Amino acid sequence: MAALISLMIAIPLIGAIITFLTRTREQARLIALLASGISLAISLILFSRFDSSISTIQFGESYPWIASLGVSLKFGLDGVGMPLVLLSNIVIPLTVIFAWGETKEANRFYGLILLELVGVLGVFTSLDFFVFYIFWEIVLIPMYFLISIWGGPRKDYAAIKFFIYTHVASLVMLLAIFSLYFNAWSISGTPSFDMFYLLKNYSVIESPLLKDAIFLALLFGFIVKMPAVPFHTWLPDAHVEAPTAGSVILAALLLKMGGYGLFRVILPILPYSGSPAKLITLMAIIGVLSILYGTFLALAQRDLKKMVAYSSISHMGYVTLGAAALIPLSVSGAMYQQFSHGLITAVLFMSCGVIQHSAGTRIIGDLGGIAKHMPKLTFLMLAGFLASLGLPGMSGFIAEFLVLVNSYFTLPTFVILALFGIVFTAGYHLWAMQRAVFGTYNEKLGHIHDGANYEMASMAILILLIIFFGLDPNPVLNMMTTNAEQLLKFVALRGVIT
Repeated sequence: MAALISLMIAIPLIGAIITFLTRTREQARLIALLASGISLAISLILFSRFDSSISTIQFGESYPWIASLGVSLKFGLDGVGMPLVLLSNIVIPLTVIFAWGETKEANRFYGLILLELVGVLGVFTSLDFFVFYIFWEIVLIPMYFLISIWGGPRKDYAAIKFFIYTHVASLVMLLAIFSLYFNAWSISGTPSFDMFYLLKNYSVIESPLLKDAIFLALLFGFIVKMPAVPFHTWLPDAHVEAPTAGSVILAALLLKMGGYGLFRVILPILPYSGSPAKLITLMAIIGVLSILYGTFLALAQRDLKKMVAYSSISHMGYVTLGAAALIPLSVSGAMYQQFSHGLITAVLFMSCGVIQHSAGTRIIGDLGGIAKHMPKLTFLMLAGFLASLGLPGMSGFIAEFLVLVNSYFTLPTFVILALFGIVFTAGYHLWAMQRAVFGTYNEKLGHIHDGANYEMASMAILILLIIFFGLDPNPVLNMMTTNAEQLLKFVALRGVIT
């Protein structure tokens, strides 16, 4: 079989380089759309050939790189990575289309978007820890520039805060990776950064304290990226100041890297940690705290975009809670929450962008009655908000239902607390729609108009996907469940759960 994964990563990289060299906006956006479209086509080929009944790595590729250090270019997909690769290749082309009217330094703008695609695809497919970390860091650079060049009034502050928080967390994670690396090297006498090999050798570390230290360092690196409370404060600032395209990519894809780390790295080593019961409780507390704290902060916001940013923190809390429950369907539900939230949050941030462009403000109290002037946006935005609050028939309902129902078996107290978040989640979504979109029109807004056709098209495609995966989640949920069941067999064997 052709090296489809390498090709899928290489094409956006080549496209980014060409885009940076273009001279006109038309050239830049066409190349960006073409490169991301080809990457999407490759991901659909991979998705169509993927066998959801097995949990082993598929489409594996391996190329030697730095043999003396045990570094190889290893790529592959399973039920954890395949849905996120598909999500990435859906979101980026639609983001390019949504930002079709960008005029400021268009070649750099679209080139940076393609670099983000390169980074996230590398993270979701790398099976070598060294290469994984390189891609993990790559995504920071284009996002930093997207915020600092095309952002709002406080863009420099937000960009620097984003970079410092996420980079420091990455360095802590890197220390844990090197601990695993040198420990495995001392045992086998052969250096290797192979991800599964290092995770397997975690179990033979003798010191329970060292095991817990490595576990917590890795967990810290992932939950800062998600982000989880109390390491969330970089996210609202980054979202508020970022351009719409930057916010979409940040919420739909970059946050999912943290959740991916939970399933790829944290859960496989959890049963072998020094204090598994305490660490499970810690993850559950972080999950519920994120759900409730994010919900109440969203309820208090005046800025529509900041409200959506805090809602992302709350919704990502379900990922942590479902992972901590260690039930196959709670874990697969948490994986599905990642996929679903990526689609839904893209619609929400696009809605905020259209309102900002047309009305010149995102302050909820300054809006009102815009539905009569922006009917297309109102329809799509309402659909996105209903999906976000968990309306049955949409993908968000499937994800949260699986997490809450199945987590109750092992974490009943935490689930009961999380249920309060659902009530207030519905509250802030409906309150915002009522005040910002319906009601009496604020004449101070002057003449406003609906979004451009390319903006509405991007949002409409996302809504259709949200409905499709809400009615039939099996195309992605089956592969997630297969991997979750295989993963938790080892957890059960260790006696962590029964």
